[in-house]
Amino acid sequence: MEKIKNIALTGGSTGWHIFPLLALYNYLRDNKSEVTNLPKYKFIWVWEEDSLEEEITRKYKIKFLSLPAGKIRRYFDIRNLYEPLKNLTGIAYWIYYIIKYKIDIVFSKWGYVSLPLCIAATILRKKIYVHESDTVWGISNNLIGKLATKVFYTFPNKKINDKKHVLSGQILNPEIIDYLTSLEVSENEKLTVMVMGWSQWSTAIFTALLKILPKLSEINFQIILWQKNWHFREWFKKFPNTIVHDFLTQKRLWKILKNTDIAITRAWATSLWELNIFGIHSIIVPLKGSAGNHQCKNAEYFHKMFWSDVLLQEDTLAEELLSKLQAYKNLRKSWLNLDHFFDGLRTIEEEIEKVS
Repeated sequence: MEKIKNIALTGGSTGWHIFPLLALYNYLRDNKSEVTNLPKYKFIWVWEEDSLEEEITRKYKIKFLSLPAGKIRRYFDIRNLYEPLKNLTGIAYWIYYIIKYKIDIVFSKWGYVSLPLCIAATILRKKIYVHESDTVWGISNNLIGKLATKVFYTFPNKKINDKKHVLSGQILNPEIIDYLTSLEVSENEKLTVMVMGWSQWSTAIFTALLKILPKLSEINFQIILWQKNWHFREWFKKFPNTIVHDFLTQKRLWKILKNTDIAITRAWATSLWELNIFGIHSIIVPLKGSAGNHQCKNAEYFHKMFWSDVLLQEDTLAEELLSKLQAYKNLRKSWLNLDHFFDGLRTIEEEIEKVS
Protein backbone atom coordinates (compact mmCIF):
# COMPACT_ATOMS: atom_id res chain seq x y z
CA MET A 1 0.00 0.00 0.00
CA GLU A 2 1.25 3.48 -0.88
CA LYS A 3 2.50 5.34 2.20
CA ILE A 4 0.93 8.66 3.21
CA LYS A 5 3.65 11.32 3.48
CA ASN A 6 3.51 13.54 6.56
CA ILE A 7 4.70 17.08 5.91
CA ALA A 8 5.54 19.68 8.55
CA LEU A 9 5.13 23.22 7.24
CA THR A 10 7.10 25.84 9.15
CA GLY A 11 7.53 29.54 8.58
CA GLY A 12 5.65 32.76 8.90
CA SER A 13 5.84 36.02 10.83
CA THR A 14 4.58 38.01 7.81
CA GLY A 15 1.80 37.30 5.32
CA TRP A 16 4.31 37.06 2.49
CA HIS A 17 5.90 34.04 4.13
CA ILE A 18 2.62 32.54 5.33
CA PHE A 19 0.86 32.61 1.95
CA PRO A 20 3.46 30.52 0.09
CA LEU A 21 3.10 27.78 2.73
CA LEU A 22 -0.65 28.01 2.42
CA ALA A 23 -0.22 27.84 -1.36
CA LEU A 24 1.74 24.58 -1.07
CA TYR A 25 -0.91 23.15 1.24
CA ASN A 26 -3.75 24.14 -1.10
CA TYR A 27 -1.91 22.69 -4.09
CA LEU A 28 -1.10 19.32 -2.51
CA ARG A 29 -3.97 18.68 -0.10
CA ASP A 30 -6.36 17.12 -2.63
CA ASN A 31 -3.76 14.90 -4.31
CA LYS A 32 -4.89 11.31 -4.00
CA SER A 33 -3.18 8.00 -4.55
CA GLU A 34 -4.09 6.23 -7.77
CA VAL A 35 -3.91 2.96 -5.85
CA THR A 36 -5.95 3.73 -2.71
CA ASN A 37 -7.79 6.92 -3.73
CA LEU A 38 -6.79 8.33 -0.33
CA PRO A 39 -4.95 11.64 0.24
CA LYS A 40 -1.23 11.31 -0.44
CA TYR A 41 -0.21 13.92 2.16
CA LYS A 42 -1.00 14.94 5.73
CA PHE A 43 0.10 18.30 7.11
CA ILE A 44 1.18 19.86 10.38
CA TRP A 45 1.92 23.59 10.67
CA VAL A 46 4.62 24.59 13.13
CA TRP A 47 4.94 28.11 14.54
CA GLU A 48 4.33 30.22 17.65
CA GLU A 49 1.17 30.25 19.74
CA ASP A 50 -1.43 33.04 19.33
CA SER A 51 -0.14 33.94 15.89
CA LEU A 52 -1.68 34.63 12.50
CA GLU A 53 -0.32 31.23 11.47
CA GLU A 54 -2.35 29.52 14.18
CA GLU A 55 -5.45 31.46 13.14
CA ILE A 56 -5.03 30.36 9.52
CA THR A 57 -4.58 26.71 10.49
CA ARG A 58 -7.88 26.81 12.40
CA LYS A 59 -9.62 28.19 9.33
CA TYR A 60 -8.15 25.52 7.04
CA LYS A 61 -8.35 22.74 9.65
CA ILE A 62 -4.60 22.06 9.58
CA LYS A 63 -3.09 20.57 12.72
CA PHE A 64 -1.02 23.22 14.52
CA LEU A 65 1.87 22.74 16.95
CA SER A 66 3.75 25.54 18.68
CA LEU A 67 7.50 25.40 19.06
CA PRO A 68 9.95 26.96 21.57
CA ALA A 69 12.68 28.83 19.70
CA GLY A 70 15.17 31.64 20.26
CA LYS A 71 15.39 34.52 17.81
CA ILE A 72 18.79 35.36 16.28
CA ARG A 73 19.16 39.10 15.68
CA ARG A 74 21.44 40.75 13.12
CA TYR A 75 22.32 43.55 15.54
CA PHE A 76 23.82 43.55 19.05
CA ASP A 77 21.22 42.70 21.66
CA ILE A 78 21.73 41.23 25.12
CA ARG A 79 18.99 38.71 24.28
CA ASN A 80 21.35 37.14 21.74
CA LEU A 81 23.26 35.73 24.71
CA TYR A 82 20.42 33.63 26.08
CA GLU A 83 17.49 33.36 23.65
CA PRO A 84 19.26 30.85 21.35
CA LEU A 85 19.33 28.47 24.32
CA LYS A 86 15.61 27.99 23.72
CA ASN A 87 16.60 26.16 20.54
CA LEU A 88 18.10 23.32 22.62
CA THR A 89 14.70 22.76 24.21
CA GLY A 90 13.07 23.04 20.79
CA ILE A 91 15.37 20.42 19.25
CA ALA A 92 14.57 17.88 21.98
CA TYR A 93 10.88 18.75 21.72
CA TRP A 94 10.86 18.14 17.98
CA ILE A 95 12.82 14.93 17.99
CA TYR A 96 9.93 13.56 20.05
CA TYR A 97 7.18 15.00 17.82
CA ILE A 98 8.80 14.01 14.52
CA ILE A 99 8.77 10.44 15.78
CA LYS A 100 5.26 10.73 17.25
CA TYR A 101 3.68 12.16 14.09
CA LYS A 102 5.89 10.17 11.71
CA ILE A 103 6.97 13.29 9.86
CA ASP A 104 8.73 12.50 6.59
CA ILE A 105 9.34 16.00 5.21
CA VAL A 106 9.94 19.43 6.72
CA PHE A 107 9.17 22.35 4.39
CA SER A 108 10.59 25.61 5.72
CA LYS A 109 9.74 29.03 4.36
CA TRP A 110 11.38 31.50 6.72
CA GLY A 111 11.93 32.35 10.35
CA TYR A 112 13.89 31.52 13.49
CA VAL A 113 11.12 29.23 14.74
CA SER A 114 11.99 26.83 11.91
CA LEU A 115 15.57 26.26 13.04
CA PRO A 116 15.13 23.76 15.94
CA LEU A 117 12.61 21.75 13.91
CA CYS A 118 15.05 21.48 10.99
CA ILE A 119 17.95 20.52 13.26
CA ALA A 120 15.78 17.78 14.79
CA ALA A 121 14.83 16.60 11.29
CA THR A 122 18.53 16.46 10.35
CA ILE A 123 19.32 14.33 13.40
CA LEU A 124 16.53 11.92 12.42
CA ARG A 125 17.58 12.01 8.73
CA LYS A 126 14.31 13.39 7.44
CA LYS A 127 14.01 15.36 4.20
CA ILE A 128 14.24 19.14 4.56
CA TYR A 129 13.15 21.53 1.83
CA VAL A 130 13.62 25.29 2.00
CA HIS A 131 12.14 27.99 -0.22
CA GLU A 132 13.68 31.47 -0.33
CA SER A 133 11.37 34.13 -1.76
CA ASP A 134 13.73 37.08 -1.74
CA THR A 135 16.94 38.02 -3.52
CA VAL A 136 18.74 38.10 -0.15
CA TRP A 137 18.71 35.24 2.37
CA GLY A 138 17.60 35.70 5.96
CA ILE A 139 19.84 34.39 8.77
CA SER A 140 17.59 31.43 9.58
CA ASN A 141 17.25 30.33 5.96
CA ASN A 142 21.00 30.60 5.50
CA LEU A 143 21.52 28.22 8.43
CA ILE A 144 18.70 25.86 7.46
CA GLY A 145 19.92 25.85 3.85
CA LYS A 146 23.11 24.13 4.99
CA LEU A 147 21.00 21.30 6.45
CA ALA A 148 18.49 21.11 3.62
CA THR A 149 17.98 18.29 1.15
CA LYS A 150 16.92 20.84 -1.49
CA VAL A 151 16.87 24.62 -1.57
CA PHE A 152 14.39 26.32 -3.89
CA TYR A 153 14.82 29.91 -5.06
CA THR A 154 12.45 32.48 -6.51
CA PHE A 155 15.22 34.63 -8.01
CA PRO A 156 18.27 33.51 -10.04
CA ASN A 157 21.54 33.50 -8.12
CA LYS A 158 25.07 32.04 -8.15
CA LYS A 159 24.18 29.06 -5.97
CA ILE A 160 21.98 27.50 -8.62
CA ASN A 161 24.69 25.34 -10.14
CA ASP A 162 24.18 21.91 -8.61
CA LYS A 163 21.43 19.40 -7.79
CA LYS A 164 20.78 20.80 -4.31
CA HIS A 165 20.03 24.39 -5.36
CA VAL A 166 17.01 24.73 -7.65
CA LEU A 167 15.45 27.75 -9.38
CA SER A 168 11.75 27.05 -8.86
CA GLY A 169 10.28 30.53 -9.11
CA GLN A 170 7.80 31.92 -6.63
CA ILE A 171 5.14 29.83 -4.88
CA LEU A 172 1.75 31.36 -5.71
CA ASN A 173 -1.53 30.47 -4.03
CA PRO A 174 -3.99 28.59 -6.30
CA GLU A 175 -6.85 30.29 -4.42
CA ILE A 176 -6.05 33.51 -6.29
CA ILE A 177 -7.23 31.99 -9.57
CA ASP A 178 -9.79 29.44 -8.30
CA TYR A 179 -12.68 31.73 -9.22
CA LEU A 180 -11.14 33.28 -12.30
CA THR A 181 -13.79 32.67 -14.97
CA SER A 182 -12.11 34.36 -17.94
CA LEU A 183 -8.64 35.36 -19.09
CA GLU A 184 -10.00 38.26 -21.12
CA VAL A 185 -9.22 41.71 -19.75
CA SER A 186 -11.79 44.48 -20.04
CA GLU A 187 -10.29 47.93 -20.49
CA ASN A 188 -11.03 50.26 -17.59
CA GLU A 189 -12.70 53.57 -18.41
CA LYS A 190 -10.29 55.25 -16.00
CA LEU A 191 -6.84 54.19 -14.89
CA THR A 192 -7.28 51.87 -11.88
CA VAL A 193 -4.54 51.85 -9.26
CA MET A 194 -4.22 49.44 -6.35
CA VAL A 195 -2.30 50.58 -3.27
CA MET A 196 -1.17 47.83 -0.87
CA GLY A 197 -0.09 48.48 2.71
CA TRP A 198 0.06 45.24 4.71
CA SER A 199 2.13 46.64 7.62
CA GLN A 200 2.81 49.70 9.77
CA TRP A 201 5.91 50.34 7.65
CA SER A 202 3.65 51.40 4.78
CA THR A 203 2.44 54.53 6.59
CA ALA A 204 4.70 56.72 4.43
CA ILE A 205 3.05 55.48 1.22
CA PHE A 206 -0.49 56.16 2.45
CA THR A 207 0.50 59.56 3.83
CA ALA A 208 2.09 60.56 0.51
CA LEU A 209 -0.97 59.40 -1.42
CA LEU A 210 -3.37 61.42 0.75
CA LYS A 211 -1.40 64.56 -0.10
CA ILE A 212 -1.89 64.11 -3.85
CA LEU A 213 -5.35 62.51 -4.10
CA PRO A 214 -7.11 65.89 -4.67
CA LYS A 215 -5.09 66.20 -7.90
CA LEU A 216 -5.94 62.68 -9.15
CA SER A 217 -9.71 62.73 -9.51
CA GLU A 218 -9.42 61.17 -13.01
CA ILE A 219 -7.90 57.96 -11.52
CA ASN A 220 -9.73 55.24 -9.54
CA PHE A 221 -8.00 53.76 -6.50
CA GLN A 222 -8.37 50.46 -4.65
CA ILE A 223 -6.78 50.93 -1.21
CA ILE A 224 -5.85 47.81 0.79
CA LEU A 225 -4.91 48.76 4.36
CA TRP A 226 -4.68 45.65 6.52
CA GLN A 227 -4.78 45.91 10.32
CA LYS A 228 -1.82 48.20 10.99
CA ASN A 229 -3.21 50.93 8.73
CA TRP A 230 -6.91 50.97 9.56
CA HIS A 231 -6.56 54.49 10.99
CA PHE A 232 -6.32 55.73 7.37
CA ARG A 233 -9.76 54.34 6.48
CA GLU A 234 -11.85 57.44 7.16
CA TRP A 235 -9.38 59.73 5.42
CA PHE A 236 -9.46 57.74 2.19
CA LYS A 237 -13.24 57.34 2.26
CA LYS A 238 -13.59 61.10 1.86
CA PHE A 239 -12.53 60.77 -1.76
CA PRO A 240 -15.21 59.57 -4.26
CA ASN A 241 -12.64 57.83 -6.48
CA THR A 242 -11.36 55.47 -3.76
CA ILE A 243 -12.60 52.08 -2.56
CA VAL A 244 -11.09 51.06 0.76
CA HIS A 245 -10.51 47.47 1.90
CA ASP A 246 -9.42 46.67 5.44
CA PHE A 247 -8.11 43.31 4.27
CA LEU A 248 -8.46 41.01 1.26
CA THR A 249 -8.28 37.24 1.39
CA GLN A 250 -6.52 35.40 -1.41
CA LYS A 251 -9.94 34.26 -2.63
CA ARG A 252 -11.11 37.88 -3.04
CA LEU A 253 -7.83 39.34 -4.22
CA TRP A 254 -8.09 37.95 -7.77
CA LYS A 255 -10.95 40.24 -8.75
CA ILE A 256 -9.03 43.34 -7.70
CA LEU A 257 -5.88 42.10 -9.42
CA LYS A 258 -7.68 41.37 -12.67
CA ASN A 259 -9.16 44.87 -12.81
CA THR A 260 -6.01 46.76 -11.78
CA ASP A 261 -3.71 48.57 -14.21
CA ILE A 262 -1.01 49.81 -11.81
CA ALA A 263 -0.04 48.94 -8.24
CA ILE A 264 1.82 51.01 -5.68
CA THR A 265 3.52 48.53 -3.39
CA ARG A 266 6.42 47.62 -1.17
CA ALA A 267 8.91 45.08 -2.58
CA TRP A 268 7.57 41.87 -1.04
CA ALA A 269 8.53 39.07 -3.41
CA THR A 270 5.21 37.22 -3.29
CA SER A 271 3.29 40.41 -3.93
CA LEU A 272 5.50 41.48 -6.84
CA TRP A 273 5.09 38.14 -8.59
CA GLU A 274 1.32 38.16 -8.05
CA LEU A 275 1.16 41.57 -9.69
CA ASN A 276 3.35 40.37 -12.55
CA ILE A 277 1.20 37.37 -13.43
CA PHE A 278 -1.87 39.61 -13.54
CA GLY A 279 -0.13 41.97 -15.98
CA ILE A 280 0.00 44.89 -13.53
CA HIS A 281 2.67 47.56 -13.79
CA SER A 282 4.36 48.08 -10.41
CA ILE A 283 5.45 51.31 -8.81
CA ILE A 284 7.67 49.96 -6.05
CA VAL A 285 8.63 51.85 -2.90
CA PRO A 286 11.08 49.47 -1.20
CA LEU A 287 11.39 49.56 2.56
CA LYS A 288 14.81 50.88 3.51
CA GLY A 289 16.46 48.90 6.27
CA SER A 290 14.71 45.62 5.46
CA ALA A 291 16.75 42.56 6.48
CA GLY A 292 19.78 42.31 4.21
CA ASN A 293 18.31 45.21 2.20
CA HIS A 294 16.27 42.55 0.37
CA GLN A 295 13.42 44.89 -0.61
CA CYS A 296 15.77 47.17 -2.54
CA LYS A 297 17.34 44.13 -4.23
CA ASN A 298 13.91 42.73 -5.12
CA ALA A 299 12.91 46.09 -6.57
CA GLU A 300 16.13 46.32 -8.60
CA TYR A 301 15.41 42.92 -10.15
CA PHE A 302 11.86 43.91 -11.15
CA HIS A 303 13.07 47.22 -12.55
CA LYS A 304 15.65 45.41 -14.69
CA MET A 305 13.45 42.52 -15.86
CA PHE A 306 9.95 44.04 -16.02
CA TRP A 307 10.55 47.83 -16.17
CA SER A 308 8.89 48.42 -12.79
CA ASP A 309 9.30 51.93 -11.43
CA VAL A 310 11.30 52.22 -8.21
CA LEU A 311 10.77 55.25 -5.96
CA LEU A 312 12.73 55.96 -2.81
CA GLN A 313 10.96 56.73 0.44
CA GLU A 314 12.13 60.32 0.69
CA ASP A 315 10.47 63.65 1.42
CA THR A 316 9.71 63.96 -2.30
CA LEU A 317 7.74 60.68 -2.48
CA ALA A 318 4.35 62.42 -2.85
CA GLU A 319 5.56 64.58 -5.75
CA GLU A 320 7.17 61.58 -7.48
CA LEU A 321 4.03 59.48 -7.13
CA LEU A 322 1.96 62.33 -8.55
CA SER A 323 4.30 62.68 -11.53
CA LYS A 324 4.26 58.93 -12.28
CA LEU A 325 0.49 58.56 -12.00
CA GLN A 326 -0.20 61.58 -14.18
CA ALA A 327 2.22 60.24 -16.80
CA TYR A 328 0.45 56.86 -16.76
CA LYS A 329 -3.14 58.15 -16.78
CA ASN A 330 -3.77 56.65 -20.25
CA LEU A 331 -2.09 53.31 -19.49
CA ARG A 332 -4.35 50.24 -19.48
CA LYS A 333 -3.28 46.64 -19.15
CA SER A 334 -4.32 44.26 -21.90
CA TRP A 335 -3.21 40.79 -20.80
CA LEU A 336 -2.76 38.27 -18.00
CA ASN A 337 0.49 36.38 -17.57
CA LEU A 338 -0.73 33.09 -16.09
CA ASP A 339 1.30 30.64 -18.20
CA HIS A 340 3.86 30.01 -15.47
CA PHE A 341 1.58 30.35 -12.44
CA PHE A 342 2.13 26.78 -11.21
CA ASP A 343 5.82 26.42 -12.12
CA GLY A 344 7.10 26.85 -8.57
CA LEU A 345 4.58 24.46 -7.06
CA ARG A 346 5.16 21.82 -9.73
CA THR A 347 8.92 21.92 -9.25
CA ILE A 348 8.55 21.38 -5.50
CA GLU A 349 5.92 18.69 -5.99
CA GLU A 350 8.29 16.73 -8.24
CA GLU A 351 10.87 16.63 -5.45
CA ILE A 352 8.34 15.69 -2.78
CA GLU A 353 7.06 12.86 -4.97
CA LYS A 354 10.55 11.30 -4.93
CA VAL A 355 10.51 10.86 -1.14
CA SER A 356 9.91 7.20 -0.32
